[in-house]
Amino acid sequence: MPRVVRSLAVALGAVLLLVSGCATTVVQTHPLMDQEPSATTAKVYFIRPFTYRERGAADNPVKIEINNSPLMELGKGEYTLVYLKPSSITVTTRNFTRFTNKNELIEMTRSLDMELKPGNTYFLHIRQVNEEFRGVYYLIQPVDLTTAKGLVLDLHVSGAARSAPIPDLPDNK
Repeated sequence: MPRVVRSLAVALGAVLLLVSGCATTVVQTHPLMDQEPSATTAKVYFIRPFTYRERGAADNPVKIEINNSPLMELGKGEYTLVYLKPSSITVTTRNFTRFTNKNELIEMTRSLDMELKPGNTYFLHIRQVNEEFRGVYYLIQPVDLTTAKGLVLDLHVSGAARSAPIPDLPDNK
């Protein structure tokens, strides 16, 4: 009987792993964040496609800040949605990377200034740039809905984006 119980436990564990996926995105509380959408909030999608051939620090979740305050850690191959109060913001990515001929990790940052307007939807592509000898960093690129739909085809949907996945959003023509 213990063998059957052990087999069932292993099978149940495998099913739970498949159902839960490998989500690594963690959204934190932030002063500009609203929990629910409304006509006065801006919807901001953060999209981080899979990277290939990267290992080590470049594989880690990218830290994303708004106005120098942590917002989330976004895993590769994932996208999520946050509802933000309209305002002027600076979005910053932070990650660690290796430079050639350096043993220690170096922190890289990139920033984008934006004006969030009530009721608008924004799609931010967190695009990896690999400068080989000077390390890896992540650019924040605003993209349109059509581009966003192409970017998320094989990505894991996380957080509030589960209720409003990008592929289901209507095209505004």
